[in-house]
Amino acid sequence: MKVTRDDSENGQAVLHIEVEEDRVERHLQRAHQKVSARVNIPGFRRGKAPRRIVERFVGRDYLFEEAMETLVPEAVDVAVEESDIQGTHTPPRVDVVERAPVVKIEATVALPPKATLGDYRELVFGDQFEKVTDEQVEEQVEQVRESQATWEPVSRASRMGDLLTISARGLVDGEEFSNIKDGVYLVESGSKIPVPGFAEQLKGLKEGDSREFELPVPGDYPDEKSAGKTAQFTVDVSAVKKKELPELTDALVASLGENFKTVAELRTRISEKLEAEAKDGLRRSLEEKIVDALVEGAEFVISPMIIDHEAEHVLDDQQRQLARYDIDFRQYLEGIGKSNDEIVAEAKDSAELRLKRSLVIDTLVESEEPTVSDEDIAAEIAVMKESPRYATEDLDTDETRDAVRQVLLRRTVMDHVIEQTHKPGAADQLTVKKSTTTQAKNITATSPAGAARVKTPRRAARIEQ
Repeated sequence: MKVTRDDSENGQAVLHIEVEEDRVERHLQRAHQKVSARVNIPGFRRGKAPRRIVERFVGRDYLFEEAMETLVPEAVDVAVEESDIQGTHTPPRVDVVERAPVVKIEATVALPPKATLGDYRELVFGDQFEKVTDEQVEEQVEQVRESQATWEPVSRASRMGDLLTISARGLVDGEEFSNIKDGVYLVESGSKIPVPGFAEQLKGLKEGDSREFELPVPGDYPDEKSAGKTAQFTVDVSAVKKKELPELTDALVASLGENFKTVAELRTRISEKLEAEAKDGLRRSLEEKIVDALVEGAEFVISPMIIDHEAEHVLDDQQRQLARYDIDFRQYLEGIGKSNDEIVAEAKDSAELRLKRSLVIDTLVESEEPTVSDEDIAAEIAVMKESPRYATEDLDTDETRDAVRQVLLRRTVMDHVIEQTHKPGAADQLTVKKSTTTQAKNITATSPAGAARVKTPRRAARIEQ
């Protein structure tokens, strides 16, 4: 098979393919076998008619087109392999330009995207770690007390924050609007259940009290028959309870079963947790800023075919999310006031940015050459196995180990860049010069498109932009 290659400046190559006669003949023979097995030809059992009879019955053009369905993909795959083009998960764009006397095919193939980065050492980030305050710790302590609260019966009039047992019936135009039978109701200011103002009407009622009142139904109420009208309510209160917060004691703390026994240990653990969350948040912020700056200062060569292919995944993800809530995609577009063309354009912008963010990180990995040990990979997989997210998946595979290795390499290289660029308290320098051939430190690398779709641990995947 004769193959010539023309590379373009937009990250694509055009392969000019001339298919040898022997290969065409093999696919014609396969086509004959397939067609003869599915058509009824008088005088022959299915699959037994000679090729010349099948050609005469269905026409040579029909048989030829049947052969092309398998010939073209095979020829393109062989041509791509012979041309040493690295796969990008993006289907080539194929055109059969001649069928006789020689089958000629033109295949436009997306080349691996390429990024040339400026020197990240020019970046400076002055973000400072925010220390955990006593107020933050005490807020968490109160949440612990809230989680252990009990509800105790009282004989007084109800107040905001109390829990009532009520039977309530609401009517709109004489038809039942709502009905509660011996249900518990938390009297919270601003509650919209069943309509705004209902909770406030219950304030001051005691056990055994009843009250009748009217309230407007909001115009945007889901039940269109009742929206904008007035509801008449009748409420009977059978119990009033108040929340009792337990005293914060060592005994209470020990009863939580979290391996600490004293109030002091609880506060220490909360403080450590908040500090870890603050550090994690700082790191995520620095990662975002670093990747944004590198993308801004980089030069990219990305095939439009790759962007289009990735945009399809973005749109598919959108539609799957909408389908989960039984939302029709066309109705969604009408609701947000956008056309299909606008959504597609946004998807392409999102896909391009996602590709660039992933590519700059992979480029750093190739440049800095961080290392990850087998022990590191095993430890990460052990963490994944503890997560319910991976409970049904086989993680003891080479594919999983390769994916985890890549994620850990990305995390390691980002740790290195953060260490080099994070200068707490300094004035931020968030841009790098556009890369040029005369720059002292240029980093150029290619990366197969679609790498960002590899399944990875959630916490590890954070740097997969």
